[in-house]
Formats: sequence, structure tokens, C-alpha cells
Amino acid sequence: MACLPMNMARRILKGISSNKPIPEGSWKMKVFRVAVDSSCLIGLAQIEQFKLLKELFSGVYIPDAVYNEVVVKGKGEAGSKEIGSAVKDGWLLKKAVTDNVAVSALTTVLGKGESEVIILCKELGLDYALIDEKTARNMAEIMSINTMGVLGIIDLAIKKGFPIDKKKAIDVLIYFGFRISDKLHKKMCPSSE
Repeated sequence: MACLPMNMARRILKGISSNKPIPEGSWKMKVFRVAVDSSCLIGLAQIEQFKLLKELFSGVYIPDAVYNEVVVKGKGEAGSKEIGSAVKDGWLLKKAVTDNVAVSALTTVLGKGESEVIILCKELGLDYALIDEKTARNMAEIMSINTMGVLGIIDLAIKKGFPIDKKKAIDVLIYFGFRISDKLHKKMCPSSE
């Protein structure tokens, strides 16, 4: 699994979404409400698919720690502009957690953003925590919270009829430093070497 040169990554980005129209009614049924961590936000921004969050989910929440990490501390970096605009437009809902004791307990093993995503899911009764980091996903699952990562979001979008080239999207994510095991890469892109 080789990394791509930057000029090739840019060319591939142009080909992730085809110009084919989205099948009528295929995505209209937005059911799940989610809290999203920085890795998914940044990954989707890097492959220019940030809009999938709005199109796929009925409610998208971002805890304060994730907002601060990506928009405030990460100003000018991937995802910061998209998140700022989505919060301003009102479809990405910035929400503070109330159980700071639970967040503190989780931050002994997880980052603050991941901890707040998990606790926000519990507090609001959300359907999924959108998290990529394995330890955070395991912790969420122990707490009976469903998880999905950026690759799951791409798969869901494809199942809903969005014209996305999965292999190209994954190649660009890898180029930008997204870690994916060889086993998962082969599962997601069976025809690739």
C-alpha cells in the first residue's frame, strides 16, 4: 500500500465523486443522530466529502473539545473552515457535555475529544459515535454506544447511492496519514494490491 505523490492525490480527489446524479430518494431517509470526533471531520474534509455528514445523518453534534481542537487550535488546517461554516449554518450542532466527571474518567485512557463524543452520545441518546481511533471505539462499545469511522461513513454513503470511488477516497486518506491495516484495506478494496 504505497503513498501517493501530492499532485496525484489532487488529481484523484477530483475523481472521488463522479458527476453522476444521486439516485432520487436514495438518501432522503436520514435516520441516525451522531456525535463526531475530529478524525472523521478532518478525514471527510481531506477527501472533500464533508457534506456527507449533513446528507446522511438527521442530527450531527460536535462536542466543545472537538470544536476547540479542530476550529480554534487547528485554525487553517483541514476541516476547520468546514466545521466553522457548518456550525454557523446550523446543521452541525456544537454541544457541551454536562457530565464532566465521566469525561475526566475517560480521559485517563482517551483524548478529551473522544471522551466528550462518547459522553455526549450517552447524554443525548445518540445512535452513533463517529470515531476512528480503535481504543475509543472499544470504549464506546463497552458503554453500549454504536460506532462508525470515516470508512464506515464512506460505505454508508455508497450504499445510499452517493457516487463515490471508495478506492480513490481511501488512497487519499492514506496519503494524508490516515492509518489503515493491510487486512482492512484489502477488505475495503478487494481488487487493490
